[in-house]
Amino acid sequence: MGQHALFTTGYSGHDPKSFLALLRTNGVDVVIDVRRNPVSRKRGFSKSRLGEFLRENGIEYQHARDLGVPNELRAELKAGTCDLADYMTGFRDYLGEHADALQEVYNLASRKSCCLLCVEQCSDECHRSVVAEEVAALNGRTVRIVHV
Repeated sequence: MGQHALFTTGYSGHDPKSFLALLRTNGVDVVIDVRRNPVSRKRGFSKSRLGEFLRENGIEYQHARDLGVPNELRAELKAGTCDLADYMTGFRDYLGEHADALQEVYNLASRKSCCLLCVEQCSDECHRSVVAEEVAALNGRTVRIVHV
């Protein structure tokens, strides 16, 4: 089996049309929303509306709540009681308890072109990069990460 791409992106800086164009340009079949709470003040990016919009345009939508950042950890970063490195380490530790959710993403990404979605534009500052790394590390690295 060859390597499959697991795309990641943030919707910050996009409206629904430009987001759809990005997905189509990269041949994405499935968007996997890794926000714990998939609500947004940005029009069109809350779970129900985004899922409906994507399905209307031939792209599957899945919400992977267990791959979102726990509220307590997010609060620590916001309060300044941990830095970004500690936040990412804490999140990686949390993911250790959610191997099934990571395996589900791997299984899907090995069959279809998937994109992990969060809000943050910069993948280096977003937990989705940790999710992608953990998924790619499963089963002999047959998934490669592409941040778009």
